[in-house]
Amino acid sequence: MVQKFVALILFLFVVTACSGGRLPPDATGRQVYGAFCASCHGDDLGGGFGPALGPGSDVVDMTDEFYRFTIEHGLGRMPSFGSSLTDEQVDRVVAYVREVQATSGGG
Repeated sequence: MVQKFVALILFLFVVTACSGGRLPPDATGRQVYGAFCASCHGDDLGGGFGPALGPGSDVVDMTDEFYRFTIEHGLGRMPSFGSSLTDEQVDRVVAYVREVQATSGGG
């Protein structure tokens, strides 16, 4: 019983921590990433609760379509953001992640 309660609390924490606030439709990829992704993947894409996305990470070689699908539908313990973000915001996040990977010597 206690284990189920702890698991529920942990789940709620993850969903809350990885859920960002509302942004205007014209928010930049960096703004969207900061609001919805950084709490789990790190401000610098270095990881934390969620995996690293930056240079040298396991997901650098994944396709943009993989990133989009994962953001929209979730994967593993990552929640889906398809109902929270527009297609354009998702595209901007992917572009921002790719930009950081490229300017940091990755991807």
